[in-house]
Parts: sequence; C-alpha cells; structure tokens
Amino acid sequence: MNQGRPVKVGQQIVVIGGGDVAVDAVRTSRRLAPHASVTMAYRRTRGESPAGEEEIRETEPEAISFRWLLSPLRIHGTDRVEAIEFQQMELAEPDRSGRRAVRPVPGATVTLPCDTLIVAIGEKADLDGIDPKLGLKIGTKGWPEGARSGGMTDVEGIFAAGGRSVVHAMAAGTRVAEAIDAYLCQSEGRTPEPRRDPFGTGEILPKVPEGYSSPVWTP
Repeated sequence: MNQGRPVKVGQQIVVIGGGDVAVDAVRTSRRLAPHASVTMAYRRTRGESPAGEEEIRETEPEAISFRWLLSPLRIHGTDRVEAIEFQQMELAEPDRSGRRAVRPVPGATVTLPCDTLIVAIGEKADLDGIDPKLGLKIGTKGWPEGARSGGMTDVEGIFAAGGRSVVHAMAAGTRVAEAIDAYLCQSEGRTPEPRRDPFGTGEILPKVPEGYSSPVWTP
C-alpha cells in the first residue's frame, strides 16, 4: 500500500494479531474492500492486547469484527486459503510480562471463512550477520542489549539501537550516533563537534528545542 502498488483482497479478510500493526491491517483492508467481512483474531482479550485503546476505538464505526481468545491452529483450503481454524483460549495466571497468560480450552475450536489472510504477529531478530564469537548479550526479545551509557552493549565499542516503533528507533539511533561519535573522539583524543543543522544553514542545533521540557501524554 505505502509503495503505491495495487493490493487485491477478497471479501472475507482475517487478520491474525493484536498489536497496532494488526489494527492498521484491518483498517486498511476495510478501505480496500468497503463491503467485505473484516475480522481481527487475537489469542488474548482486548485488555491484554498490545494495540493502543485509541487505535481499537477508532475502528468502531468501520464495522470490523474483533474475535478475542482465538489462537490459529491450521489453514484450510485447496489451491488457496478458504478458512482458518482457531483454538479457543481462556485466560490463565499472568506471565513474566505481567499480562494474563492464555491456555487452550480442551476440545473447543472455531473456524472462520477466509479468502485473504494477513499475519501481523511480530518479528524475530535476524542475527545471522552477528558473529557469535563477539559474545553479545541477547535480551529476552532476541535483540542485542545496549544497556550501557549511550547504547553501548556489554562488548566494548559495539553499540545497539532501535526497538518498539519507528519513532523510538529514530530517536535511539540519534542518541547512539552521538554516543559513537563521542566514543571515537575520545579514543582519538579530540573533542566531538556540535551537531549542525542538516538542512545547510550551518547553525548549531540545540540539544533540546526551545520551550520543550519532556513528553506530555495527551489522551
């Protein structure tokens, strides 16, 4: 969609996932197919969904169906998807993240008709380009940890940045770039140069914009 390429969807669209990307997928599907059945299926409840409450609330006028406590089991179809079979789940005790865990309800399954399946369940880190001999500490989510000052990992001279969202990744990248510059300057015995306006004015940019203190949450 963002690349401007035509995207074809059917009339029975199912999105698997419970985060903001899944919500974006169902809302985009609704715009591509105004009269289609659009369903988002997630293995936890709305309360445990990582999607923002505002994101979900804004879907209410768009006739999108939310099916909670459903975990995908198998895809049915011949030469293309025709239905998705789900395991019915129920809430259990909280897991390590603090959210309620889920467990299968014995013998309870649900099958939803589907001719377009979109999977939005997150990604795993691809660490093939990182030499295991470096000994980087990998966090619980599978990413190298930049826990030291400026995003440096537990290996001297190796930094890590990113995570959560594009905005957070961009901000982390800026902080780590400054930390890398300072680290290299220190190793070479020189002082880091102030960051200048990238648009060519030559002015030195302030660390914090005028009038800015800290982020403010606006409901």
